[in-house]
Amino acid sequence: MKAAFLHLVAVALLAAGLRAPAQEIREGLPRPRPAATNEQASVGLEQIEVSADQMEYFQDKNIIVGRGHVLIERHRERLTADFVRVNTVTQIAEARGNITLDREGAVWRGEELTYNFRTHQGDFGAFVAFYDPIFVRADEAKRVSASKFVLHNATITTCDGDDPQFYLRAGEAHILDGSTLQTYNTVPYLFGIPFFWLPYWQRSLDPEIVTFYFVPGYSSRMGPFALTGYGYRVAEGVRGVSHVDVRTRRGVGLGQDVLWKDPAPAKKYEGQVRGYWMYDADPFFKENNEVREGTTDHQRYRLHLQHTHTLSDRDALMGEANYLSDPYVIEDFFDNEFRHNVQPENRLSLMHRGDNYAAGLLANARLNDFYENINRLPEATLEINQLQLGNTPFYYESQNSAGFLQHVYPGTLPTNAPPSPADYDAFRLDTVHTLYYPTRNFGFLNIIPRARYEGTLYSKTYTVLNTTNVTVLTNRVITATGTNSLLSSTNTVLQTLRENGGAMRHLPQLGVELSFKAFKVLDDAPTGIGRDVGLRHVAEPYLNYTLQPAPNLEPAELPQFDTLDTLTLQNDVQLGLRNKLQTKRRGYVHNLVDCDLYTYYRFQNPPGTTNDFSDIYTLTRLRPLDWLMVDFDAAFDPYSTEFSFFNTQLALLDDDESRLAVEYRYTKDHNNLLSGELMLFPRDRWSFRAYARYDLDNSQLQEQSYLVQHKNDCLGVGVGVRRLDNDTTLWFQIWLSAFPQLAADLGR
Repeated sequence: MKAAFLHLVAVALLAAGLRAPAQEIREGLPRPRPAATNEQASVGLEQIEVSADQMEYFQDKNIIVGRGHVLIERHRERLTADFVRVNTVTQIAEARGNITLDREGAVWRGEELTYNFRTHQGDFGAFVAFYDPIFVRADEAKRVSASKFVLHNATITTCDGDDPQFYLRAGEAHILDGSTLQTYNTVPYLFGIPFFWLPYWQRSLDPEIVTFYFVPGYSSRMGPFALTGYGYRVAEGVRGVSHVDVRTRRGVGLGQDVLWKDPAPAKKYEGQVRGYWMYDADPFFKENNEVREGTTDHQRYRLHLQHTHTLSDRDALMGEANYLSDPYVIEDFFDNEFRHNVQPENRLSLMHRGDNYAAGLLANARLNDFYENINRLPEATLEINQLQLGNTPFYYESQNSAGFLQHVYPGTLPTNAPPSPADYDAFRLDTVHTLYYPTRNFGFLNIIPRARYEGTLYSKTYTVLNTTNVTVLTNRVITATGTNSLLSSTNTVLQTLRENGGAMRHLPQLGVELSFKAFKVLDDAPTGIGRDVGLRHVAEPYLNYTLQPAPNLEPAELPQFDTLDTLTLQNDVQLGLRNKLQTKRRGYVHNLVDCDLYTYYRFQNPPGTTNDFSDIYTLTRLRPLDWLMVDFDAAFDPYSTEFSFFNTQLALLDDDESRLAVEYRYTKDHNNLLSGELMLFPRDRWSFRAYARYDLDNSQLQEQSYLVQHKNDCLGVGVGVRRLDNDTTLWFQIWLSAFPQLAADLGR
């Protein structure tokens, strides 16, 4: 059993390649020692320079003999040894004792050497070499040309020391052009145990592009699995990563990534294309047949394209495209990606930044009809930053957009799902202009009146004929703290509309903002918190009044694409108070407490609203100590005396990046979750991470995971377990410490 496991692990390590940290290896090599001042000699021989503690020159034989700290240099070649005999005509050197040969960063070490500085060919005896990123020992070696070394009975490893944990033994090995390693008749060893045989093996020596991960494990959804990824160089600035994933219950998944970036120092562009395919033996999840049938098949795949390009100091291009076989493929096989982005985007944006403005062009389109989306085909934007109008006291800003928009609903639905609403589209042009007149009164009171106009042109509008309550299919809402089904049925109000021609919505607005700051120094002495000195309280009351009459077109009469289409009557005042408790920490002002508390009072209630006051909102940040962080934001309904939402996080931090974090997230009628994370010693040889999320409403532990890792100079290993909903996943990771480690998505 142990041998089989070592076999599986080491096969993956072969793909990882080999590397040793340059700093540690080079320190283990002999370095040129300074020659004794009273015995140093030097002779210039055409393109060769020789120095030694003792040196003899036999002119009739064109021979130089050097003893003690011998150094021979020719262009980028450097040879050191205890004894050297060199022919000044043929430039053939015979060296013995503590030999190092450094040619363009490739360092070779041995006890005997015959080397031709003109042809770059040579015969070595037993030697030890560091050829970044390979550490090599061999019984015999020859340099047969300037670009090729031939090694016999070679040991190749990334592990320093005489007893490496992982290494290869090759009957013969070639190093070509300082960039490629070829081995023949190769046997890999793990902890001294041979477990495989390779007649031929080749890999790149570039440490920046050779990457690897190997994650075997078990999942109750996938069965025993093994996830692998091997990265390699394709061309300058272009890398490839190949994936082979085996899941016994689902099948074999094959993936290919190509990643590119500008090799120039400016780094103007980078991007990637990622493809993945598998034949899924069980795509429906037996317990959920009624949900997935009709949208999922055995052929599962995804294609992802992403590119960013800095065209100039003022212009940038960003693009992303995703094409999927079904709405569940990301959730099933790319779990980490799914948590951050439930519905992949398809967009292309071009942005330009001027001195006082920013312009952009955005295209967004749905590629898979099982998603709901707002297509923008395209939408142009122009924002004019707040600027002073000449020498007047007035300031002006503007936001503008124009585009053809489509609201598209899912077209591919699960079996027996209710039908989706009908798609609709419209051309929309929106322009906003705001004029400010900032003033300071009585030496402390800031009063900023404003006048604003927003006009929105729609190519079509509606007349509401009647309304009914119906069940419709809507897109799911998923966050990092919980997931629901992709498509869900909800009861909502359906309006029967008659389409009209285009019209312009007018939204004039007047407003005024008042604010001032007051502060008091509470103490000038040390606070007793570390080296903090002084304590000051800053209070900033503010008031922001807005009067926006009811528009000529209400939201029900307009096609709905985003919040811009929901604007209506607004006659309210925002009342707020911001408090800060400050000290001086390391010579700088530091906020111990930063709390913003505000609410809205409505002089007129917009449609659908009956209460005069809105919720009471707060956004608070506490930083009393460098190692303590407390944040919370909340909304409290004074009428129901309940929180609409309440989110808080407490974290204890350490200089070595260890942390203990507790987070509570509550949303009325939706989430009531408590989560915690413990991370210990992430920089040390042993590290530990634990995470858990608990649903307080259902008294259910939704997720828990644990990961233990051990790293040394040779190998890194990790063991983890995760329980998510009804799925348990166990996994094991192993990697070579010398290589950057690709992240393995356990969803895969």
